[in-house]
Amino acid sequence: MTQEKTAPAAKSTTTKSTAAKKPKPPNYDPFVRHSVTVKADRKTAFKVFLEGFPEWWPNNFRTTKVGAPLGVDKKGGRWYEIDEQGEEHTFGLIRKVDEPDTLVIGWRLNGFGRIDPDNSSEFTVTFVADGQKKTRVDVEHTHFDRMGTKHAKRVRNGMDKGWPTILQSFQAKIDEEGGSK
Repeated sequence: MTQEKTAPAAKSTTTKSTAAKKPKPPNYDPFVRHSVTVKADRKTAFKVFLEGFPEWWPNNFRTTKVGAPLGVDKKGGRWYEIDEQGEEHTFGLIRKVDEPDTLVIGWRLNGFGRIDPDNSSEFTVTFVADGQKKTRVDVEHTHFDRMGTKHAKRVRNGMDKGWPTILQSFQAKIDEEGGSK
């Protein structure tokens, strides 16, 4: 019996489409939402959140080292950290200030806690009157999809765990200052 030789399979001549592919929906909840009610009017809560952030932001939520000094440049539109050499590292861009209602910050931290302008998400803080001299502070952190698959889910999950700690620190600062006067 002789074996019959077969010709090698023809190479595929199909070409890949150059049309843009539709992005896949994320396989995680694209929103992180947390709230805290503080004993302060909206104007005070807003001011402490934005301008007082260097005083209340948790010490272990820094990029260069635990407890590194922080700054806010409201006019220049940024939140920054100061390293041991005195250099400023911008990790938040102030995108919208609508005092005392809304604050929007571009969050420039990647999935490894490093400043990365190419991988930024965004959070919106809304200040809602909640009775007399109380304010509910709602945070919605989103746009993780801008970060690509390498960072999106990691940052989303990290911020979902981090925002309660951040808001507790903010609430403690309001309580320390006596809230509304």
